Amino acid sequence: MKVLLISNAFPNSAEPVRGIFTYQIAKALQKKCDIEVVAPLPWVPPFLGKKFRSQYPHANVLSKERIGDIQVYHPRYLVIPKVLGFMHSIFMFPSLFRLIKRLEKEQHFDLINAHWIFPDGVAATWVGKMVKKPVVLTALGCDINFYSTMMLRRLQISSALRHANGITVKSSSLKRRITEMNISEEKVTVISNGVDPTLFRIMGKQTVRKMLGIKEGKAVIVTVCTLDEVKGTKYLIDALKILKDRKAIQPFLYIVGDGPLKKTLFSQAKLLGIAENIYFLGKQPYKDIPFWMNAADVFCLPSIREGCPNVIIESLACGTPVVASDVGAIPEIICEKNGAISESRDPVNLSDQLFLALNHAWNRSEIRNTVRPFTWEGCAEQYACAYSEVLSKIKESSISENH
Repeated sequence: MKVLLISNAFPNSAEPVRGIFTYQIAKALQKKCDIEVVAPLPWVPPFLGKKFRSQYPHANVLSKERIGDIQVYHPRYLVIPKVLGFMHSIFMFPSLFRLIKRLEKEQHFDLINAHWIFPDGVAATWVGKMVKKPVVLTALGCDINFYSTMMLRRLQISSALRHANGITVKSSSLKRRITEMNISEEKVTVISNGVDPTLFRIMGKQTVRKMLGIKEGKAVIVTVCTLDEVKGTKYLIDALKILKDRKAIQPFLYIVGDGPLKKTLFSQAKLLGIAENIYFLGKQPYKDIPFWMNAADVFCLPSIREGCPNVIIESLACGTPVVASDVGAIPEIICEKNGAISESRDPVNLSDQLFLALNHAWNRSEIRNTVRPFTWEGCAEQYACAYSEVLSKIKESSISENH
């Protein structure tokens, strides 16, 4: 079975951790099928690419490259920042169609699987119709939870979901959202993300803290996220202030990640008088993330919206308890054995849950066991089964029509 996986959320030579979870799925799928990846990137005018390299790191990425053992193609499409967002699928379609039409002539693939419903999935269903190939759409989170609330995008999303041959989602909550859009429940399969247990594993906390330069006796909270509105880091900083004012505990927050709100968040911490309790670490190599998770007393993700955030599964695999918002698939993962759920956008409730978590005697092995079923191999097996089911139904339908 030859599969063409389409997703803008995929690593490239300039952004090695972009959509790293999609890479893990593709890597595991290599054992099940012949797979190549099409990862569309926004087109950047050459003068902007040179002048603003940090803002447009993908500007000089080659149109074809290998990421690990996977062949990846990068067709470019027009994106006008902050305007005409509903047109992104239309802008993506021409370059996607040209590339896939050529690949079909050269390689004859069996199926298209698009991860991220808008614009990727929408454009992929149009391409699939043109090249007469079945399409499986994979919803990740905000592509349904957020984009489906925008009328012009919702119309395209609904049409794509109806015309797709199969749909996979990261959580039961996403499945409910899709079935509420009048999509048959039988058409939607829940496939959670996985984790690499050899990378994300329990390590000695004191040893890791010494390696990272974290002093003894600190109450350590770690978050790994993009510094934007969706991840809700500002609520975590407010919660840290409340925790510190209790004086029963001296909390320190380590923020791994970067993003457009970094300066704003730093100013917020300074204004609240807790800048000395917060460390902005910037982006860290993916291989180093397990060290920070193991160094934490509690991992926190105070998001406003989510799909099935892999950082939570990874933290739990490290035996570190998690406090996270009651959004997306988070309530399906967090239980009393591995953490606590906080109310979204509520720093007071968040501080209460963090206080309880920091003062609880956790069993790290028990925490890890709660996510033992989450493996990339199991994830790939489920995708391969979903692909096979779609192809089998098409074959059965073709035989029925011929008779």
